[in-house]
Amino acid sequence: MLFDATHVTPPTLLEHVRDMAEAGCRFVAISQTVLGEDSLRLQYHFDEHRTMTELRRSDRMCHLTHARDRGMRHLALEVPRDASVPSITPIYPCAALAENETRDQFGVRFEGLSPDWDGHFLLEGETVRSPLFTMTIVPPRKAPEKEDRP
Repeated sequence: MLFDATHVTPPTLLEHVRDMAEAGCRFVAISQTVLGEDSLRLQYHFDEHRTMTELRRSDRMCHLTHARDRGMRHLALEVPRDASVPSITPIYPCAALAENETRDQFGVRFEGLSPDWDGHFLLEGETVRSPLFTMTIVPPRKAPEKEDRP
């Protein structure tokens, strides 16, 4: 990971998100990392001191630095593909867009998501579900052995 994250579980997610809200953090985004054919890492990103607004004004802020230097806080949640995750929309209503997109693209179900587009936020009805969770693991190719020529 390019940043330090607090690892949470589905039962503790909302507690940590409430702590972020009480600390005055702004919800920024959810990013997803496919860990394997049946598991996914959700990363919740929060702006602690509204430092993201400084990105437009400072070249120094645009370089990868430690998360503490940029005022960002992150939560990481690893879940099996078929798991249900609590929605953070009761705390951050703006997360509905990110959660609906995550559901469409990766198949994650969010309990209590409001509004819930039921998997049709980005995808049309006839579209295959979870197109970004499909992956094929390709083993590395062996280098061809060199032939000894006389």
